[in-house]
Amino acid sequence: MASYTIATYGSFEEFIATLSTQERRMVLRLRAILYEVEPRVSEKFSYGVPYYKRNRQLCFIWPSSSPPGPNDGSVSFGLCYGNKLSNDEGLLLSEGRKQVYVIRFKTLSEINVLENSLKQIIMEALLVDSLKNVPVKKRKS
Repeated sequence: MASYTIATYGSFEEFIATLSTQERRMVLRLRAILYEVEPRVSEKFSYGVPYYKRNRQLCFIWPSSSPPGPNDGSVSFGLCYGNKLSNDEGLLLSEGRKQVYVIRFKTLSEINVLENSLKQIIMEALLVDSLKNVPVKKRKS
């Protein structure tokens, strides 16, 4: 298993300053779309990338340059409960995971083309997040 270090950041601005221009533009656009749909999400860094939460972890934005990414210039928009979403358009990829699904973007234009679909996915994720019947694993104290 490869070894890597998870970076820590004091702010979102510090985080995006470490990204390539291409990744920075994609991360900023994905974040803007998320805040357009739900401005009340809270942002917190976990695993060295920004995660967003309403009632529980909702989604994350993972640039491929952040370990253990493939460092190919892509940016993943991940849904923490992607397995609970309809995925009618087939955009969400499980990549072998049972719960977390992602959409991988290679260019800003891909994000712009899929913006409406992405907004629908975020709205559905927020609906799932608001439901009481979604089991959440409790942490041991």
